[in-house]
Amino acid sequence: MPQHEVSEFVIIAPADMGKAIEWAEPLLRSYLEGHFPLYRFRIEPFGPFAETDEYAVIPIMNRPPEPGEATMHDDATFMCRLDPMVIPEIKNVLRSFDPAGARTH
Repeated sequence: MPQHEVSEFVIIAPADMGKAIEWAEPLLRSYLEGHFPLYRFRIEPFGPFAETDEYAVIPIMNRPPEPGEATMHDDATFMCRLDPMVIPEIKNVLRSFDPAGARTH
């Protein structure tokens, strides 16, 4: 059985940008989806892992079994594969997002 790729990420805003990202959350999600149409993003303006001045990007590394997949347990999950270049690419795009500029568009 081929291993699935990671398709979803949690984006945690920098600690000093939480309020601005909270306001601009739909715009940030749209911005990311425009750059990475194959991925889904959950935005967390005030996450527990917030860094001072950099976004944290956390991949969702597991998935539930698909219908018909044999599992040993009812609550089984499968690990997904992650290309090591994806998180740096997402972080580069996040650096170019300006929540203040998003308000004027």
